[in-house]
Amino acid sequence: MEKKRIDTPSGSISVATKGEGRPLMMLHGLFTSSANFEALFERLPEGVLALAPDLPDCGDSRASATFTPGWESYARFVHEVAGALGLEEFDLLGHSMGGGIAVMTATGWPAMIRRLILVDAVSLPFDVPLKGRLPLLKGVGELMFRLYGRSMFFDYFEKDVFHDPSKMDRKKTGRFFEVFARNRSSALEALRATANPQPVAEVVKRIGSPTLLLWGERDGLVPVRIGKSLESEIPNSELKIVPGCGHVPIEERPNEAAEAIFEFVTKE
Repeated sequence: MEKKRIDTPSGSISVATKGEGRPLMMLHGLFTSSANFEALFERLPEGVLALAPDLPDCGDSRASATFTPGWESYARFVHEVAGALGLEEFDLLGHSMGGGIAVMTATGWPAMIRRLILVDAVSLPFDVPLKGRLPLLKGVGELMFRLYGRSMFFDYFEKDVFHDPSKMDRKKTGRFFEVFARNRSSALEALRATANPQPVAEVVKRIGSPTLLLWGERDGLVPVRIGKSLESEIPNSELKIVPGCGHVPIEERPNEAAEAIFEFVTKE
């Protein structure tokens, strides 16, 4: 896996890349980076070019002074990255918040997206627990994010993101925390800007690309019923549920996730 840097109106962007052939762009979720896809890079088949940008102010990317987080601005960011990389048509995968961004991109620029993969995607409204709603309150969120330390960050990943916390890469989670700690205000801004998935929900029926829905059976953040609802709303979609898995099947059950994803993008 290599890293390249591109300049876009949204910022100076780091892109992880590996392979040659049909392009597959992968979008990570909140508080993480392109490192989420390391297991997929390791299992990359021949004939696929994997590209994973760090979203603005995530990983090694830096947002421009004019970039403001939001569903539409993140989708424009993807379009900018595609242009900078010379991609006219590509497959698009989005995990969690990245899934919502992928939906907005696929409906905003439908001719660009050949196939769409949504992994535990923030997409339709669902009940958020109290601890998820508190950061949205003015003043409360700012205080919480100032006090949010390493142990709390790890606790969130172990208890809410993973069903089996033994599958969590602690070194990688530590890297996620270091970036979060440097960009607390932008992380809070991104959370608040994407907390309401209604703009995504309003366009899912317009998805025209063949779509794979991949979901962890035991997802404690975006429940599997959302995947089942999406299957009924998105034409030409199929849902694959990964048993005994939480919010990140691409890390918790990488063999099953990679098999489903790469079979989907390589079939004619």
